[in-house]
Amino acid sequence: MGRPFPSWAAALSQPLIFVAPMDGVTDWAFREICYRLGAEAAVSEFAPAAGLSVAAHKLLRTIGARHGDKPFLVQLYGKYAADFARAARLIYNALPCAGIDVNMGCPADQVVSHSHGSALMREPELGGEIVSALCAATPLPVSVKMRAGWDSVNAPEVAQVLEAAGASMLTIHGRTRMQRFTGLASLEAIAATCRAVSVPVVGNGDIRDLESARHMLQETGVAGIMVGRGAEGNPWIFSELRRQLKGEPVPGLERWTLSNVVREHVRLAVEDRGDERHTFLPIRKHLIWYARGIPGKDALRVKAQQVSSAADVEAWLADVEAAMQAAGWDAARPRLDPMAA
Repeated sequence: MGRPFPSWAAALSQPLIFVAPMDGVTDWAFREICYRLGAEAAVSEFAPAAGLSVAAHKLLRTIGARHGDKPFLVQLYGKYAADFARAARLIYNALPCAGIDVNMGCPADQVVSHSHGSALMREPELGGEIVSALCAATPLPVSVKMRAGWDSVNAPEVAQVLEAAGASMLTIHGRTRMQRFTGLASLEAIAATCRAVSVPVVGNGDIRDLESARHMLQETGVAGIMVGRGAEGNPWIFSELRRQLKGEPVPGLERWTLSNVVREHVRLAVEDRGDERHTFLPIRKHLIWYARGIPGKDALRVKAQQVSSAADVEAWLADVEAAMQAAGWDAARPRLDPMAA
């Protein structure tokens, strides 16, 4: 019998359903939307452990941890244990979060070139030192998000090092760094990691719908699932997973139509960053994702790339609703399966 999730998850039943950390995507506004549509826990976009020591106020503001009592983890990246420890103390004293997550999974060239992210899969002992330093720095639980390996699978062995260092939860993306996001995530690598440790393991990679989530759970034995790209333009996936996997319907789901979700997403972004043009630049990619499956999506995507204000978003939504109505779709119902709409 493996160890249970950290105390912040005590009120939640398995499998836990997480929002994955995605740079430039899972900011505060999008995480809030995912929570409202059924996600149970979320991890922040990654923040530099070293940077928190020199630009703490700006970075802490960017992380945004205003999620009330919803479980929220702050993810850090770097390679020096002392940087992680200092950053953790700053976070512990400044942000309402449930734990610190170590990034050992990012495959981006600009990250791994500095021996950060998934490059740490080649240095498991260093990963262990980071986890140990974090555990000593604050009472916050420490988790790690990792890849199956660098160029071959070594996640089970790395996981054992991290568990011994004090990690209370591990998330495994079933691809190596060299795969990046190509091919299929290896469920066997995730399953082998589950067998290698007693701490809870969360599975990540290729979860885009109920079927893929069930397949992950059945084939690996993970205690939770983490949805990343499958939530882009489809935060409704969390309500479907909660309902089908756990028998927990999301209250008030009927009001979360496409238009209402987009309006609330934009309202939250403006609340967070102000009613300025720069606020709407990252919103554009979300609108493109929200348009998936809608007839005339190419024209909608072009218009989405020109959005610079709330009024522009309303004009875009009018086009979306017109396209849906012309196709005979009910724009007043939640889009539980946008890809099949």
